[in-house]
Amino acid sequence: MTILVMGAGGRLGMEFMDRLASLDDVTGLTHVQCDITDSLSVERAVLELQPTVVVNCAAQPSVDACEQDRDQAYRINVLGARNVAHAAYKVAAKVVHFSTDYVFDGTAARPYVERDAVGPVNWYGRTKLMSEEVVRQANPDSLILRVANVYGAHGDNTVTAVVRAAQAGTQLVLPDDQVMSPTSASEIVQQTMLLIQRGAVGTYHVTGKGQTSHYEFARSVAAILGLDAQLVPVHAADILGRVPRPLSTPLAHEHLRLEGQDMMSEWDQALYEFLVDHKHALLHGGEEA
Repeated sequence: MTILVMGAGGRLGMEFMDRLASLDDVTGLTHVQCDITDSLSVERAVLELQPTVVVNCAAQPSVDACEQDRDQAYRINVLGARNVAHAAYKVAAKVVHFSTDYVFDGTAARPYVERDAVGPVNWYGRTKLMSEEVVRQANPDSLILRVANVYGAHGDNTVTAVVRAAQAGTQLVLPDDQVMSPTSASEIVQQTMLLIQRGAVGTYHVTGKGQTSHYEFARSVAAILGLDAQLVPVHAADILGRVPRPLSTPLAHEHLRLEGQDMMSEWDQALYEFLVDHKHALLHGGEEA
């Protein structure tokens, strides 16, 4: 198996490169090395490397940035995803594409399963839903994984925001009524590799099990790390100027469960293990943070 990771300089891409470092046939390309919005650049890279699996970690994940520049978000999240999937198809490679819980409208009374009706409430969610559709059309051998609130050893996320706020002595305002399933980047990599090895195709929910609010998640981070963080709970609707988000998007792993392939941990267990392993880097700086 020869793996190509697109977007290897991003939060999830770097996690893949870290976790797969022991494998001989893994190549990572950053945005600078290969811009996924340039179809010719993507095709050249894939034709040259001849991978059997292309893992696309490149995306515009910022809800606010997507709303501010809708054209650019569409270029990256939709056209870029199509370019990667189509190039993979040309060399008969599987494509792995990451989507989001934000494809749902957040009004369900229970966690969403893969077959539930979608209905994004912002442009980010709409572009990610469109990306799922174009990837399926461009490459039948596609694995689409919906993830949520990803944290890990690289990039900015709620964990690093809590640490920065605590160290700076500033307040961090978080919605206490927006519920989701926080997800460990390292567990995403492990689950993805299992699905690849088993030849899985289709759409799967790959998140931490269970659910929590953004505020309670941040409280857990502070408690585990022993930080005196000034965390301020508010209702999402009271955050002025904030792009709308779906209020309740915990994801259930129906496909993983029915196929006996669910490796994901409860969200609080995964968070505890991550924070214990990375505490020094998070609090004192270092490449891991």
